[in-house]
Formats: sequence, C-alpha cells, structure tokens
Amino acid sequence: MKIAVYAISKNESMFVERFCEAAKDADIILIADTGSTDDTVELGRKHGAVVHNICVSPWRFDIARDTALTLLPADIDVCISLDLDEVLQPGWREEIERVWKEDTTRLRYKFDWGCGIAFYYEKIHHRKGYHWHHPCHEYPVPDIRTKEVWAHTDMLLAVHKPDPTKSRGQYMDLLHVAVTEDPKCPRNAFYYARELTFYSRWDEAIAALEKYLAMPEATWPNERSYAMRLLGRCHEETNGDPLYWYRRACAEAPQTREAWRDLAMCCYRRGIWQECYSSAANGLAIKNKELVYTMDPSVWGHELHDLAAISAYHLGMKEEAIKQGQLAIDLNPGNERLIKNLELYKE
Repeated sequence: MKIAVYAISKNESMFVERFCEAAKDADIILIADTGSTDDTVELGRKHGAVVHNICVSPWRFDIARDTALTLLPADIDVCISLDLDEVLQPGWREEIERVWKEDTTRLRYKFDWGCGIAFYYEKIHHRKGYHWHHPCHEYPVPDIRTKEVWAHTDMLLAVHKPDPTKSRGQYMDLLHVAVTEDPKCPRNAFYYARELTFYSRWDEAIAALEKYLAMPEATWPNERSYAMRLLGRCHEETNGDPLYWYRRACAEAPQTREAWRDLAMCCYRRGIWQECYSSAANGLAIKNKELVYTMDPSVWGHELHDLAAISAYHLGMKEEAIKQGQLAIDLNPGNERLIKNLELYKE
C-alpha cells in the first residue's frame, strides 16, 4: 500500500517542519504552494516534501486541492488531505493499513478540530475516483462511476493546531459563490447563513437561515437545530421573538444539550424561571456527547448547572439550588460569581 499526504499552502512557514515530521511515514508528502512570499516552499523541500508552485485565480479551495491531487503519482493507493496546521498522530499509518481493505475507497476517522470540538472526518480517500467540490468548506466527492466503500476507525488520526491570528475574511465571498453556483446544497447554505451572523448582518442572516430551513435537502436535525438557535440569536439582536426559535431548536434535536442551554439562557434573561429550570434540567439529562461539528463544548461545563441553580433559587427550591450551584463550582472552581451565588443559596 502506498500512502500520500497532500496539502495546499500559502505563507505557512511556522507549520512546515511540524507538518512534515508528523507525516514522515507517508510514501510521499506533497505540498501545492499557492503563492507564498515567506520561506514555506524552501522549508517544505528541506523537510522532505515535494513542493509545487501553482496558481489558482480567482481563488477557490476546491480547484487548489484538485490541482494538488492531480500532482500525486498515479500508483498511490491512499490519499490523506490535510492543511499545514493539521498534525497526524503517532501510529496513523499502522491504523490506516489495519482498517483499509482492498476494495476500500474512503475512510471515516476521528479528527480534533480544536476548541474542545472533535468529530469524525472523511478526507482520506482513494487516489482514483474523487474530486473536490465547493469553493469554500470544500469536500471530496466521488465520481458518479465510483462505488464508495467505507472503512472506519475510532482512532484520533489528526489534530488541528491553527494560528489564531489568521484571517478568515475570504470566506464570506467564497460562500456567496458556493450558494450561488450550487443553490441546492444545504451544507453551504447553512455555512453561508452562519457566516452572516459572524459579521452581525442579522437581517440577512435571518433570511438566509429561513431559506436553509425551507430546503428539502436540509434534513439533518442537529444542523437544523443549530440554524434555529442562530435564528434565536438574530431575533434577540433585532428585538424579535427569540423564544419561538429556541423552543423549535429543542423540538428539532431534543437529544442535544446546545438547544436546551440556549433556551434556558433566553428564559433566564427574561425571568421565566420555570421554563429556565426545566430547560436546564432537560439539557443535564443528556449524557451522550455526540462527535459532530455542531457540538459546543461549553454545554458540558458549568453553564447548565448554573442556570438550573439560579432558576431553582427563584422558584424556592433551596436544596436543588445548592446542589446545582455546587456542581457548577466543581466544573469551574475559582469562579467568584458561582461561589457567591452558592453562598446566597445557603443563606
């Protein structure tokens, strides 16, 4: 079995050595550089990568990755697509060789995106029969003549360790291109709407989120619930009715904590204590942390316990307030507000 690691780059010299060292067990490390003005290219070659200079104009990620893919030797069996700020974990090759069978075309594996978010990724694929789709948030898709055969591993194969100062300013324009050229894709319709909220373009975001929810192709409950939570946020910012959307988000994906936390927080701000408490309790009853990108790690911290404690206090449920207040502190020791709240509950 021949395995290639391939990536695109631009001005990422700070990551090159780490990237190449982690991928050194590959048969080839290929970097398609898209116009670096630092020493990314030189460092890549120094540390064992085959580096090609390519030009993609106007810029889009899918064409860049397809270009990198075409530069790989034809006899490669398995292709691992990474960014230079992503790091393969020790034992990655042995695990791929263990689960990849003769007829396998695609591997689903665990990926740590950072910020406490881990989920299953799907960017390891066969050398033949795949191409990249979407100018932004690009994704490998099979040719219509390719019969996909999936392999799976629960091993964490790659970790994202990004530069927090790097700009994402190009995403807005690229996502607009994506939804224009592929209007039936729910994935990018959601990403585009979410991006609008990052820029506080609330009215545009409301229209885009409602358009996403109306799409027949938008069927994943977790993502739909996420869209409804964002609509709640938009309506909070524009003096609309956020409770309607937070309640809908809970109904859409009741098995996820995120919607219950947002509903509890909305009720807290309005002094709706019974619904605040019941929402927090519903969230705390969920013990399964799903490995999907819609998961917010903060809901597994102190927040729901804190909201349950505050609302229980206002409802006259002293023992419950003390219990939840202590659990909140256990998850966030040293938080002065939580400590003072618990003292109040005990008075």
